[in-house]
Amino acid sequence: MIMTDTIYDVAVIGAGPAGMTAALYCGRANMSTILFGNIFDSQLAKAGSVENYPGFDSIQGIELVEKFHSQLGRYNVMQVPALISRVTHEGDTFTLVTENGEFKTNSIILATGSRYRQLNIPGEKEFSYKGVSYCAVCDGSFYKGKTVALLGHGDQAAKSAIYLAGLCREVIILSPKPERESVTYAEQLDAMPNIQIVLSSKVLAIEGDQYVERLRYTVKNGPEQVLKVDGVFIEGGTPNSVLAKEIGLDVDEKGNVAVDRPDMHTKIDGVFAAGDVTGGIHQISKAVGEGACAAVSAALYIKKKKSKK
Repeated sequence: MIMTDTIYDVAVIGAGPAGMTAALYCGRANMSTILFGNIFDSQLAKAGSVENYPGFDSIQGIELVEKFHSQLGRYNVMQVPALISRVTHEGDTFTLVTENGEFKTNSIILATGSRYRQLNIPGEKEFSYKGVSYCAVCDGSFYKGKTVALLGHGDQAAKSAIYLAGLCREVIILSPKPERESVTYAEQLDAMPNIQIVLSSKVLAIEGDQYVERLRYTVKNGPEQVLKVDGVFIEGGTPNSVLAKEIGLDVDEKGNVAVDRPDMHTKIDGVFAAGDVTGGIHQISKAVGEGACAAVSAALYIKKKKSKK
């Protein structure tokens, strides 16, 4: 195993929008910076057309990732396309263990993102970004005046349905639960005449020709039904916070890393977090903003640390 003698000022774990922004800001602040992760493995890299990121009327997710990435080369950011298997902490120094070796750093910015909730039903993968979406705020505008199904439950599904109802002709919520869970948004849901809620439902398949045209489902294990829709939104996501838990950071009941906003401090000195792994809305602009905040906080932390020596 390779063991480098270099002790970096900051290690950024995660190469999505939050991680690359953090690395960019750290590099510009003349901090020795190392970035871990595969830039082509983020949700943004796998997205289709992005129309809600400032400065671009429309841009493919992979193209935006490449633009982020191209800036890093100007600031001597060391990039390691490897996963972190373990983090140890001795004194003020962290050791990051990867398949490529061990790397030492004085601070960490955790930007490991999240992953979509996948149902693994027939048609889901085939129609991904061809009528199947995992983000109402990102893709809702593509379905103005159309009929969509939203698969999910709870407050997050309710918020997404209300957002979509302002754009779509009709929104059908297919919930696997036998009763409505969202007390917070109950009145708003009831006030939207174009929202229909189907409880105790199980989606069997998503179908169509080139794009989504319908889905098949049952209610309370009853007879199979067919619903004609123009799009399907699968609600819910899971933060990639396994490493955060191993480091000893606090996470909420959903697995989101607890941070002190806007500085993005965690409970451990020298460890910051940013982007989807911290919860809130999962948007590129939010991830970029938090990445910048975490980087500035890390720079101030390193400056203070060096001034004491």
